[in-house]
Amino acid sequence: MKMTMMRDFSVQYTLIVVLYVKCLIGFTVNMIMVATNVMKWKIRKSLPTSDKILSHLAISRGLYFVNIFIQISGVHFELWPRQKQFVPSILYILSMFLYYVSQWIATTLCVFYCVKIVSYNCALCLFLKSRISTMVPWLVTASLIMSFISSLPFGWYRNHLKTHKIFNTSSENNTNYGHDTTLDLMGQFLIFAAGSFPPFIIFCAANFLLICFLFMHTQRMKSNGSHVHNPNLKSHFGALKSMSLFLVLQILLFIGMNLFASGKFLQFQYPMLISWMVRCSPPLLHSIYLISASDDVRKVFTSMCSGLMRCF
Repeated sequence: MKMTMMRDFSVQYTLIVVLYVKCLIGFTVNMIMVATNVMKWKIRKSLPTSDKILSHLAISRGLYFVNIFIQISGVHFELWPRQKQFVPSILYILSMFLYYVSQWIATTLCVFYCVKIVSYNCALCLFLKSRISTMVPWLVTASLIMSFISSLPFGWYRNHLKTHKIFNTSSENNTNYGHDTTLDLMGQFLIFAAGSFPPFIIFCAANFLLICFLFMHTQRMKSNGSHVHNPNLKSHFGALKSMSLFLVLQILLFIGMNLFASGKFLQFQYPMLISWMVRCSPPLLHSIYLISASDDVRKVFTSMCSGLMRCF
């Protein structure tokens, strides 16, 4: 029994340490992207629209990692008294707000790339191609408003949802409790779906159109005799790889968040830790990919590392 408790204790704190490391890396990577774009803006006095959207995405993701870091600390180290249970509710609402914001801004980024790159001769595409850059600030503002509205109901469910396993026993009390908890989880899932499905569907549609266009264009360039090392062909391959990875990671994050909202993680021994682990991984991997694929960000990261080494 003592060995089992020690093993459980070590597993729990290993997961906490891994989550702390993930949150710190995710926050650092996203803040480096923001710092890079700020430096570019100071030098050029302007910033491309895509970099502005990426900066908003990096800020929302960085705050998302900070929020999870605070939640982990609060739950496992009891940073606030039991009578102040409104703090976890506020953090829960903030976590969902930041998730929704990052999803909507990721959708805005994908739609922007799709409109700018894809060349279809329909009236809607031509209209969006000429107006999308001026529409971006309004789209970001609308993302904030919709995310705020979608996240508010989670505060109520945070107070009413009992987060432990549903046991199938013959006891009438346990049966009623399990039924009530199932209804609460269903309600939470429906609220989550109402806020998350629209950006996810738009994101997948825009990304699918963009991937299909890039794939057909690269095949056309190869059939016309373009060499593999042709700069244009390489840039198209890079964009195809980047958007395909973006799509896969967004699908994984969406699945993980659906499992969290439906209460499927409650079946595990450490439900909240496993949930945070799954919810952290896709945005972290995408942020790392973005920082590794950008020459400007790599230069800033290298200069920061060399400066830190000199300080030490």
